[in-house]
Amino acid sequence: MWIERKAERFLLGALDLSGGDVQDILGTSQVVQTAGLDAPDGPAIISWLMSQGYVKSEVTQANGVTTLIRLTANGLEHAYELRRRSTSRVDRETYLHNTLVRWAHDRSPAGGWASVQEFAVDENWWFAGTEVTWDEVFAAVDYLQAEGLLKVERAAGYIGVTPTALGTNFAHSHMLLRSFMNRQQPSGGSVSHYYGSNVVNGAVSGGNFATGGNNTQTSNHGVDAESLAALVAQLREVAPNLGLSEEEAQDLAAEIDDLEREGAEPGRGARIWRSITRIVVPAVVGAGADQGAQAAIAAGAALFS
Repeated sequence: MWIERKAERFLLGALDLSGGDVQDILGTSQVVQTAGLDAPDGPAIISWLMSQGYVKSEVTQANGVTTLIRLTANGLEHAYELRRRSTSRVDRETYLHNTLVRWAHDRSPAGGWASVQEFAVDENWWFAGTEVTWDEVFAAVDYLQAEGLLKVERAAGYIGVTPTALGTNFAHSHMLLRSFMNRQQPSGGSVSHYYGSNVVNGAVSGGNFATGGNNTQTSNHGVDAESLAALVAQLREVAPNLGLSEEEAQDLAAEIDDLEREGAEPGRGARIWRSITRIVVPAVVGAGADQGAQAAIAAGAALFS
């Protein structure tokens, strides 16, 4: 993992030096210096970036050391994406919310605490080629404590963290935090969720989506295998058109995979469907109620409400 973190820093340095010109030939030592990397790490970083198709060697010495490179089109695209993510408050917060619980789980001894101050020397201190800040870390710790994922003890110059039972379950889940927390919501009675002028009516475990006036949907409780397969296909077809962030798109893809594997069991399918609607419905509303997505939502509601 460390090589990827350092490679991200290298790419941002190369982007700054090249100004986004893939024809610009860059000295590797200059990029390493600009990125604040250690010179001995340079060859391994460049080798990894070349293996990913992000940089191309222009001059390689007889000993195998590459001294001049340039960004490839893929490398430039990835560098711009790193720059976008590194400046997104939502992406940075989401990263820390997912990372800190698992870091605390790995670092805190049984019955003990992990010092948050030690996070600054961990590879996870870097996100999308940039350092996180203490203000961001402290805010994330407060959020995770409020959500019941971390226990926190504070003293002068010290903050200790350890996962709660819920936090430990999340660390073991290999899920993204939002998907994990969505699964924790208890099922309940009939509710209505309002998204602008659109309304989702139905039980918490499902939901009917309607736009405009006098639209109604009916629900049933059987999970038909063919209908489930058709729903999964519909969701995968409309997902790229929802304008989701990278994090949301990853969440949705994971939920659709879970639905395909486990949706035939009514209770499990309903819980997964609830998580899917929490991602898809606001996106549909924001995108102007895409017809294909509406049809997928209606089909899911019919299966799981």
